[in-house]
Amino acid sequence: MSSTFNENGIEINNESQIITNTQKHGKHYFISYDERDEILVIENFVKCNNNFLLLKTKHIELFDSENSFCFDYNNIDLNSLFLDYNVINTFYAEENKIVFNGDNINCIHMYMIPNALEIIDTDHMKGYIFHIGRAMVETISRYCAFEKEIILDDMIFLKFSREKSKGKTVEKDRQFLVLLAGIGDFFITFSIVHEYLENNTHRDIYIANRQTSWNFVYFKYMVDLCYGEKVKLLNLDVCNRYFTDYWVENNRDSLLLKKITGIFDIPENEADHAFFLYKKCLMGEKPLDCYRHSGVLQGKIMEKVGEEEKKYINGLVEGKKYNIGFQYFTGAFNVQENKWYLDDRKWDGKNVKKFIAKCKKRGMNLIALNYETYEPDPLLQGFCTKKLSIPGYALLISKMDLVVGMDSSPGHIASFYGVPSITLWGKSSPLKLYHTYVGYRALRKNYSIIAKNGELSSIGYRTVFSAVKKFAKNKLRFKEEIITYQNSADGYNVIYT
Repeated sequence: MSSTFNENGIEINNESQIITNTQKHGKHYFISYDERDEILVIENFVKCNNNFLLLKTKHIELFDSENSFCFDYNNIDLNSLFLDYNVINTFYAEENKIVFNGDNINCIHMYMIPNALEIIDTDHMKGYIFHIGRAMVETISRYCAFEKEIILDDMIFLKFSREKSKGKTVEKDRQFLVLLAGIGDFFITFSIVHEYLENNTHRDIYIANRQTSWNFVYFKYMVDLCYGEKVKLLNLDVCNRYFTDYWVENNRDSLLLKKITGIFDIPENEADHAFFLYKKCLMGEKPLDCYRHSGVLQGKIMEKVGEEEKKYINGLVEGKKYNIGFQYFTGAFNVQENKWYLDDRKWDGKNVKKFIAKCKKRGMNLIALNYETYEPDPLLQGFCTKKLSIPGYALLISKMDLVVGMDSSPGHIASFYGVPSITLWGKSSPLKLYHTYVGYRALRKNYSIIAKNGELSSIGYRTVFSAVKKFAKNKLRFKEEIITYQNSADGYNVIYT
């Protein structure tokens, strides 16, 4: 096995060594600037590096460290300072460093090892970048405290200062919301957030993507579709993850942000559906019908679907009996790589093909809710529907008599439109998900089939088709009332196989 060395001669073979060596051999870089030019400085600087903090301080001893380099923004060429994105030209830095005086200084703070991107592969990059943020915050917090965030072009930058605020912190007229990232989650939480926005028109509301995600494109689209000009989008995906975590924990202007990010940290002896936890966080004990404002979003969806898409969707369902939407896998789609990354939520091909055959034999109009398949099988590839826009996808589901699938967006969208659904559960059952006792089940008209051993392949096609037949004969009863966590725990419309 070959070894890789940094310019200090330190061998680097794995992520833990990268972290250790970064902390040991990293260097601090400070660039002073006039506070009046702060926005311009940030705009220019983020083109070269986005792992930085903003400081306002008098002279600190870190400026005098042999591992620290100080510059004047007016006398430094950023294109010469950076060999590449995030990579410092140490020779240029050495030639242009200055000594700061004791006056109040506004400066940008970076921390890195030379030629870092050349010695770290993609798999290690996330851990490395996270550690850079941690090292910067832990180092500078000895001298300065987090004072405020600066928001520019949907990005957030942390500013630290030695100037302590006097008295109590006054809450600013803005709030930060953190939404669940899945497309289906937007349909579940729409009425809650819509009601909150209606009651807080005097505030600037920011919706932040708490998780860094491949699917930020979809997240942004759903924010725009659901809430439009009522909110501003704060893209935390471009920030160092440690900066994001630190900001969440130390944000003094938005207790709501802390509450929302902690809603799933519930005591072991308590449990509830994600919707009710979210509603309680935003609205307290105020009663709210989960779908009170559904008509608002349904209207927006109809406006967004083009005529050609409507014609295609209508062609799939018109004149057909028992239109059944079927989704047999779900995962995360990497927009950059144009590739699906699957988790455990996929039904095996053998069961899928036999289920399709059974439905077709009974004359049921089974419509795939996947526009591609996860395996190169001619039958499954031919079963796919055309790729639809998100509004088109929602419109198609609204026209179904029944939706069958994994725990994913189709079930939540079906519930949003009042369409009955059957959900297949593997390792992530509706009673416990990600080690937290929170229900994620579709909120109404849902029937759940749960694999006792946690393996979806152990749910046979006959079991699922039997439930579909019962539905077709009106023997599968669904209630309009919201399904709570306790309903699921008590076995309402749940079978184990």
